[in-house]
Amino acid sequence: MSERLISDVGGLPSGPVPREEVPQLYWEKAMIAMFNVLIAKGLVNLDEFRRAVEQMTPDHYAGASFYGRRVDGVAALLVEKGILDGVELERRALAILTAGTRDHVA
Repeated sequence: MSERLISDVGGLPSGPVPREEVPQLYWEKAMIAMFNVLIAKGLVNLDEFRRAVEQMTPDHYAGASFYGRRVDGVAALLVEKGILDGVELERRALAILTAGTRDHVA
């Protein structure tokens, strides 16, 4: 394989590493818990999750947070597998963003 995958950043310049503590947001905690349940139940596995993340466009990958990439990758997998309906997921995500409740800390 001659091309780097989107997540293969080893050896590339990246700037300073942030050192400040950042509290996890409620949705980030909930997403990690759900991810662990999906893995434990065998609905997704790490290989296909990694594929889903690595298929993101470079702009999407670079512009997303650690948790954002995870939630987008898991959502893509669940839609791909027919576990979630993509249209319904978009509708619910828009409702959350419109209500302004995504980033509350709990």
